[in-house]
Amino acid sequence: GRCPVGRWGCGVVLLLLPLLGLADTLRYAVTNESWEPYWIVRDGQVSGIFNDVMQALDLPGVVLEGEVAQPPLRAQKHFRDAVVQLECCVSMAWRSAPEQAEVSLWSDPVLSAEQVLIFPPGRAFAFARLQDLQGRTLSTVRGYGYAGSQYFTRSDSPDSIALLYSVTRGRAEGGIIDRLELAYILANHPQIKAQPAQIELGPLVNRSELRMRLHRSRAELLGPLNAAIGRLRANGTLARIIQRYSVPSAGK
Repeated sequence: GRCPVGRWGCGVVLLLLPLLGLADTLRYAVTNESWEPYWIVRDGQVSGIFNDVMQALDLPGVVLEGEVAQPPLRAQKHFRDAVVQLECCVSMAWRSAPEQAEVSLWSDPVLSAEQVLIFPPGRAFAFARLQDLQGRTLSTVRGYGYAGSQYFTRSDSPDSIALLYSVTRGRAEGGIIDRLELAYILANHPQIKAQPAQIELGPLVNRSELRMRLHRSRAELLGPLNAAIGRLRANGTLARIIQRYSVPSAGK
């Protein structure tokens, strides 16, 4: 219909909408379980690589709002139901269940996560391909998915700290853990500092491309989202965020 204040007046109103608190809001998922240094949840405070990426992400005309931290399965349900419309940052393989896949659109890769083998000291075995894990018992984290899991027997731990101690004590022939996570918790976790975990670092097992997941109901934002990710890469922001959590002296 016709603008009641004239063409130029309507243009001014449209420009002022974000300033009046009417900007588009996109809610993103936050879980209450730490995956250090990607998500760090301590005493109700959230930090980490993914948190800082979301803080730095610039989508023109869109206000990004983190959800109150939820248990992982509830966070996935909230995404399915469009209570949240964005998730950073996951592998497509981790959200392959039909009820998740049907509502998901995927961004360009944000970063790569590398899973490595770890061994009890002096007990490394040869590894060149996933089939080499055949018949092995490996320490894993309950609820996590692992490339090559059809070949080995899982020995589940409740978290990565318990996984490290399981390997140290020889309860499994080895373990699989994210490379950056391993370096971070060995350098920063107070429990590990008090009682060091003696492990031997092994080879790369798998590399996962981590992407942002956008709810299909907000498909119009996929292009701007990819452009925003590209800017984080191009201006060095993403590299600085990763470096911040890669250096033990960062004190995080």
